[in-house]
Amino acid sequence: MIDQAEVRDNTDAPSPAAAAASDSPVEKKTSFADLGLRPEVLQAIAEMGFSEPMEVQTVTLPLVRAGRDIMVQSRTGSGKTAAFGIPFADGMVDPTQKSVQAIVLLPTRELALQVAAEIARISAQSGLSIVPVYGGAPMGRQIEQLRAGGQIVCGTPGRILDHLRRGTLHLDKVKCAVLDECDEMLSMGFQEDIEAILERTPKERQTMLFSATLPEGIQRLARRYMRQPEMVALSADFVGVHEIHHIYYSIPGGQREAELSRVLAFENPDRALIFCNTREETGRVAEFLRRQGLDAEAISSDLSQSERENVMTRMRAGSIRFLVATDVAARGIDLENLPCVINYTFPDSPESYIHRTGRTGRAGRSGHAISLIGPTEVGSFYYLKLLYKIRPEERALPSEAELRSKHEGESVLRLRSLLPGDASPEWRSLARRIMGAGDGERLVGCLLRGALAGKEARVEPPKPLPQDSTEPAAKAGDEPARPAREPAESRYGHGDYRDRERSGPSRGRPPRDRERASSDRPRFGGERRERSERSPRPERAPSPSQPAPASAAPSGDGREFWEVWSEEVGRTPTASPAPAPETVEVPSQAPTAASPPPAASSQAATPSYQAPAPGQVRLYLNLGRKDGISTEEIVSLLASTGVSVPATSIDTMNTHTYINVDAADGEKLCAGLVGKERNGRAIMCEPARPPRRR
Repeated sequence: MIDQAEVRDNTDAPSPAAAAASDSPVEKKTSFADLGLRPEVLQAIAEMGFSEPMEVQTVTLPLVRAGRDIMVQSRTGSGKTAAFGIPFADGMVDPTQKSVQAIVLLPTRELALQVAAEIARISAQSGLSIVPVYGGAPMGRQIEQLRAGGQIVCGTPGRILDHLRRGTLHLDKVKCAVLDECDEMLSMGFQEDIEAILERTPKERQTMLFSATLPEGIQRLARRYMRQPEMVALSADFVGVHEIHHIYYSIPGGQREAELSRVLAFENPDRALIFCNTREETGRVAEFLRRQGLDAEAISSDLSQSERENVMTRMRAGSIRFLVATDVAARGIDLENLPCVINYTFPDSPESYIHRTGRTGRAGRSGHAISLIGPTEVGSFYYLKLLYKIRPEERALPSEAELRSKHEGESVLRLRSLLPGDASPEWRSLARRIMGAGDGERLVGCLLRGALAGKEARVEPPKPLPQDSTEPAAKAGDEPARPAREPAESRYGHGDYRDRERSGPSRGRPPRDRERASSDRPRFGGERRERSERSPRPERAPSPSQPAPASAAPSGDGREFWEVWSEEVGRTPTASPAPAPETVEVPSQAPTAASPPPAASSQAATPSYQAPAPGQVRLYLNLGRKDGISTEEIVSLLASTGVSVPATSIDTMNTHTYINVDAADGEKLCAGLVGKERNGRAIMCEPARPPRRR
C-alpha cells in the first residue's frame, strides 16, 4: 500500500531545496549543478537551453537517485520527461551494456516519438541508444534498432506487446519502468497490456508513475506493482491556476458552430486546439471554420500516421491556425507555446478537462482555456469547479456591436504601430480637407483598407500651399475649394427647391425658375466630361431657339459651354453682403418671360483665353485640377518628353489643360506622352479643336 505518511503535497509547501535555504536571509535558487549531476549531463542540459530545474525535477531527482519508487501527480507540460530522462543519462542506464535497461510506456505514438527525442537530447553526451516503438510504423526498422543494442525503449503498450510476443524485445534486464500519462493509458483501455508488460520485468526494478490525476484504477495498479511508493502531489488541489486563465461562455446550444465563430472573432487567438467529443464533430467543425475563411484541420484516429504527422508539421509551421481534435486523437500532441485551448463540447469527465487544458500554459508560460457551456453541461462544469477548485471567468457571447467595436479598436492599435512618427503640416492639411469633403468618409475608408490590407496606397504627397494665398480660386493653377454638398434631390434634379430656399440664405443661387431649369446641370455636365476624356469632343452648336448664356458664349476664347460650367462648379462662392446670382446655367427649356436674360457682366468671371502666338499650336491634355495635378507638375511631365514649356503657356482647367507650344514641338510632345500613366490613368495629349466662330 501507499504510505500515506510519506505523501508529499507540494502545492503550497516549498521544494526541498527551497526549504533548505529558508533559514538563510537570502533565498538561493536551485540549479542543475546543485543536484550533483554528471558533467556530460550538465552540458547536454545547457545545450538544450535549460538553466534551472522545474519543480517536478527538483523534487523527484533526489528521490529517484535514492532508488525510491515514486508516484507524481503533475499536469501535462510541467517537465516530467526530464524528471525521468535525466536519471537515465546520469548513470541509471549503462551505455556499455547493449540491452534494454529502461522502458517508458506512453499512451500514443506521438508522445512516444516526442519523449524518445527528448531523452535523446538529454543523453546526447552519454552515448545511450533510444528506440521509439509504436504502431503505424514499419516493424522491421524497430527490430533492427532493438537488435543493434537499444538501451531505452519508449513505446505504446500495444506495439511493445507485439515485440514481446515475437521475441524481438526482452525485458529481463530492465532496471527502471516508467508509466507516463498513466491515467490516459487506463482510460484508453491499456490496463491489461500494462500489467502484462510489467510482469515481464524483474520485480526489483524501480518504478516511476506520472499522471495528471490519480483515480482509483491507478491506486490499484500502484499497490500491485510498486514498492512503497512515495507520492509527490504537485497539482492535487488546482489545475494550472497560476498559468492558465479559465474562461467559459454560457450558450443556448442551438447553434453551437455559429456561437463558436463569435467567440473566435472576439477572443481572436493566434492559434488554438479545439476539442470535440466525437470524430463527426471534429470534421463538421473544421469544415465550418474553413467556410468562414479560417485555416483549420481536423485530426482523428481515422487518419494514418503519415497524415497525422503531416497535419502536426503544418500546425507547428503555422500554416494551420485551428486544430480540431478529439481527446483520443489529441493524446500525445505537444505544441510548443500553444496560447489557447477551446472546449467546443465539454468533456465527459473532469480528468479529460485537465488533460485538455494541460496543452496550454506549459513550461511556466501563460495560456487560456475557453469552454462553451450549454444547458446540458452546466452540471458537469459545476462539479469540475468544486473538485479542482477552479474559478473560471464567465463571459457573455459578444454582440455584433461589441465585435465591431473590438475590431475597430484593434485596427486603431495596428495603424499606430504601422504609422509611427508624425506627419508634416502639408499632410495634416490634406487630412483636414479630406475629412471635411462630402465623400471624405469614402476616401478615408479606402485609405484604411489599403493600409490594413498591407497594400501601399497610391497617394501623391501634397504640395505646400503658397504662403500668400488667401483665396484658393484667386489663381488659375490653384486647387479650388470644394463647394458645399447639395442634397441628393437637388443633385439629381428632383425635390422641392422651395424647401431649400426657406432653410437658409441662397448663397448666390439663381432665381427659382432658372434654378429649376438648370436642375439637370450636374448630370449633364458629368456626362460631357466623361465623353471628353474618351473621345474627341463633338462640335455642338446651341439651338437657334435657345440663346446661349453669356458665360457659355465663346467670346473668342474657344471654350465650349460645358468647359465653362466645369470651371464654374469648381469655384468657391466668395462671401459678399449681396451675393450675385450664378453666371453659368444650362437651360433645359426655352427662356420665358419670367426668365431674366443672363447678366452682361458674367463673362468677366470667365478666365481669359490665351491664344497661341504665331508659330505655336494649342494642345489638349486630359489632366486637370480635379486630378490633383498642378502647373508645376505639368511642366515636369512635359519636360520628360524633351520639350520645355513655360508655366505661362499652360492653362489648367478643372478637367483638362490647354498648352501652347511651338509647332515644331507639338508632335514631339504628343508622341512622347503616349503610353504614360498617372495614378493608373492613361495620359492623352492631342491638338485642341479650333475655337468655334459665331
